[in-house]
Amino acid sequence: MLEFLNITYPFNDNLKQNLKVIFGISMGLFLFMLFFQPIELMTTDFNNKLLIIAGFSGITFIFLVLALIIAPSVLPGLFLSGKWSLKRDIVLNACIWAIISVAFTFYARYVAQTNITFHSVFIIILLCLTQVSVIIITNQFEILKIKLQDALNLSKKPDKTIKEGNEPVEIEFESENKSERFSLPLNKIILLRSADNYIEIFWKKESEIIKRLIRETLINAEYQLKEYPNFVRCHRTCLVNIDYVMKLTGNVQMQKIRLKYMDEEIPVSRQYILKVRETLQDN
Repeated sequence: MLEFLNITYPFNDNLKQNLKVIFGISMGLFLFMLFFQPIELMTTDFNNKLLIIAGFSGITFIFLVLALIIAPSVLPGLFLSGKWSLKRDIVLNACIWAIISVAFTFYARYVAQTNITFHSVFIIILLCLTQVSVIIITNQFEILKIKLQDALNLSKKPDKTIKEGNEPVEIEFESENKSERFSLPLNKIILLRSADNYIEIFWKKESEIIKRLIRETLINAEYQLKEYPNFVRCHRTCLVNIDYVMKLTGNVQMQKIRLKYMDEEIPVSRQYILKVRETLQDN
């Protein structure tokens, strides 16, 4: 049982997705309380009811932002060090549930002037539990989607960086105007980076790092390398070979990749961080 609780998986720090979920939960709570009125409000004025219900929604929004966005920024080692586990996830969600429940109870009593009874407290606890459940389901669905996609990629697109007889695969790069063409061993390529209408290709040749500029888009290069799972987009401008990744550094605001044989750190965007971590763990 303890081993199951200590299973590690990436913390979902996707800012855009988390904001969407938080806003959706807050708006869903507002509409639910407006139409079904699970908590009896003493005021009969409709405008006052709207303000009070908006207050409940605001409490949800503030505390979820603090727990899912601000806290990981302040304590990146706790959330993003690769040690995030089911046990920590349970503790975090239990804290969210308890804190919002207490905040709702005080708000209902001292702002909404609602009589606090066993029934009203039970309703508040259920409302807060529903919010936490949506967060859990959303996060688990996102993790499952990533793992399913990885499994499909592994089954349909096996690693082809090595041919039969251990001969390295070579991939051919061609410029958009067809005027330039060259081939490189796939397992020697370290990084591809966009530079306006060009891409920079970095590869290892013996003990030296070679860079070449070719008129091409990173999107086309990514499509050309889609059959090789060790090449991962980590930023809108960068595509890296996971085999050359030394470590992932930084915090929730800015993650970076350290590559072998290169002094420069490569940025990692929020939208790609989960994919990068999953690929690194699989390797």
